[in-house]
Amino acid sequence: MKKNIQKTITNSFMLLSLIVITFSSCKKDKEEEPVVFQDEDAVEAIESSLITQSNGITATIETAATKLAEDSLFTSTSTPALNCGDTYADNFNESNSNGNYSYNYSVTRNYKLYCTPNNTPDYVEYHRTLAGVYSTPRMSSDDNAEANWVISNLDTANASVFFNGNYQRLGTQVSKVRNQNTFTSTINYSLANIKVDKVTHKIVSGNASITLVVTFAGNQYNFSGNVTFNGNNTATLTLNGNTYSCLLYTSDAADE
Repeated sequence: MKKNIQKTITNSFMLLSLIVITFSSCKKDKEEEPVVFQDEDAVEAIESSLITQSNGITATIETAATKLAEDSLFTSTSTPALNCGDTYADNFNESNSNGNYSYNYSVTRNYKLYCTPNNTPDYVEYHRTLAGVYSTPRMSSDDNAEANWVISNLDTANASVFFNGNYQRLGTQVSKVRNQNTFTSTINYSLANIKVDKVTHKIVSGNASITLVVTFAGNQYNFSGNVTFNGNNTATLTLNGNTYSCLLYTSDAADE
């Protein structure tokens, strides 16, 4: 009887050891699975930096054009609110909520008017920074941005103005889909003759080269490409050889 008890205890111990070893091996295998950043998250971070619903570069360009129009720099029927060589500066808040989209940013802005020898408006040096948060159906972000642009072609005989310069957006993004990754990113735009209508203040055409640097799970990922503004409420993003279509003024319903 004692021998049977010892045999049972020995068998039970061996079985328990086998279970522990098996469990430990499975746990170890799971821990060693590689964590890889997903290209889809990179695309959505860039799209969010573009569209108006997240206060992206499209909204920033429109806001700049609207302000210059308010200062009568686009028309010959009114005296410009700025004198040649004057610098305008202000601080304000921008926020919006529309369904599944929202943003809230504090903004600092200044710009200086340069004139022709005849003292007519020629171009503006425009600088703007913002800091805050946005949320879309697929991503949220705590970030800041900076724009340094030259806005030219102010002659009132011209129907459009041109934006050239740089735009940077950096911060921490949290994906709401797939693996729900959290990562940091720095997005840089280099604008080349972004054409903006003086009446509608919408982007008509133009290109911007773009770079994206992502830090995720201790690793760095680099992306590069180009954004082409098509003039029909869309932009075409080419990133690391792949092409994507973006709606610049998307509605909440359209995203679902």
